[in-house]
Amino acid sequence: MRKLPTKENYEDFLEDFTKKVSRRFPDCCFYLYGSATDGRCVYGRSDIDGGLILDSGVVIPIKDILVISELLATTLQKNRVETQFNLLDRQTNKDGRFLSYTTDYTDWVKESSKVLFGPDYIKEMNGLDKKTGVLYTSAFNFRKVRNSALYFMDRIMTDRKRFQRNVLKCLKNVVNLPKKLIWLRGERIIASKTSARKRLSEMLEDVDLSFVDRVNYLFGRPAELYRNIENENAPGLMLDSLTTMEQMIEAYLKHFPEHSERELTL
Repeated sequence: MRKLPTKENYEDFLEDFTKKVSRRFPDCCFYLYGSATDGRCVYGRSDIDGGLILDSGVVIPIKDILVISELLATTLQKNRVETQFNLLDRQTNKDGRFLSYTTDYTDWVKESSKVLFGPDYIKEMNGLDKKTGVLYTSAFNFRKVRNSALYFMDRIMTDRKRFQRNVLKCLKNVVNLPKKLIWLRGERIIASKTSARKRLSEMLEDVDLSFVDRVNYLFGRPAELYRNIENENAPGLMLDSLTTMEQMIEAYLKHFPEHSERELTL
């Protein structure tokens, strides 16, 4: 039977992680919500739920993600507790379309959360109700890719197979995003990933889609794809997936700052 974490492990983890991240990112908002803040925590079973909101635009510098992922991994090595943290940025929070939360959820987070350090960026969360299915899945997949990057160093050390599965999911999400963004602007779904990539480059002419080309190439060569997922290239593939998704979303928000009926069911 595995040894369950104790109350002291939870407390030590939070104290250690808070000190490490606040020292490196003083303008980051680190917050908790749920059982960790309302007295319902069952030590040894409950997750620590929370998030980190970086003072950045949609594109978070990779060097910052690497630092935070390493800090989280080393802290978890010392105190192995279950955490469910979300990685967020202020621009996505304010716009709301690619924030995967609805108004009722963001209202609850604003009311119940506890900021452990940094400015209270939680109040900027713009939960949008009635997102269309394509927008909701785009926002949800974006969150999954970001959180995979947040935890990737810990996953490499503790569960390599899970890490590899996450890399594959990230690659699928990055090549599927172009057709979703195209649909959100009133066009039909383009089934072909390469055709969707070409059309998106016409729609968002200032975004670099070379990584999408690389992933489409790998998907056409499964043996090479899985070799890359299983070797030292895997972390780079995950992080490049995230950066490319961020760049596409950043360009989309710049070109189309107003919400549309394709995005929200009014």
